[in-house]
Amino acid sequence: MGITSTFTPHDVYSGHTIDPEVSDKTVRDVVFYLQTLKAPIQRDSGNPINVQGKNLFSQINCSGCHTPQLKTGFSPVSALSNKTIYPYTDMLLHDMGNDLDDGYTEGFAKTSEWRTPALWGLGLSPNSQGGQYFLMHDGRAKSIEEAIMMHGGEAKLSKDKFNLLNESEKSAIIHFLKSL
Repeated sequence: MGITSTFTPHDVYSGHTIDPEVSDKTVRDVVFYLQTLKAPIQRDSGNPINVQGKNLFSQINCSGCHTPQLKTGFSPVSALSNKTIYPYTDMLLHDMGNDLDDGYTEGFAKTSEWRTPALWGLGLSPNSQGGQYFLMHDGRAKSIEEAIMMHGGEAKLSKDKFNLLNESEKSAIIHFLKSL
């Protein structure tokens, strides 16, 4: 955001060290607030269409990267320590293929590698995005199905399996994803 603190005291444009714009306490308070926000929970999980969609999601191996369940490690904040969560991510970098290679890199990631985003809250996204989706790393996908079609590289096989499904099965997966 371009806000300097003692944690990042350098101006991103000039590289000069400048006086902190926010205090360490404010930074720590914001971090604590963000860490302890309640994770979104799946809505209508018993709906037969969502159950079918979840099963198909797993059968075509979307769950290979969008791992449904993870367990947190130790945290000094007891509410966060050793908890089972359902983010639908493995938090790892994956090669997403040439179509998503934007020529930019961060750290040691290749230009076609992206961290698997968490899918929890996916169905709520349009509520905070002007009524529509802006998906993928750059917001170019305007629907869940369009985002799926952009998957390549390590995810190409799952995308190809999705394409082989009939319209009812595809719809069940989309319905399930919107329930997250």
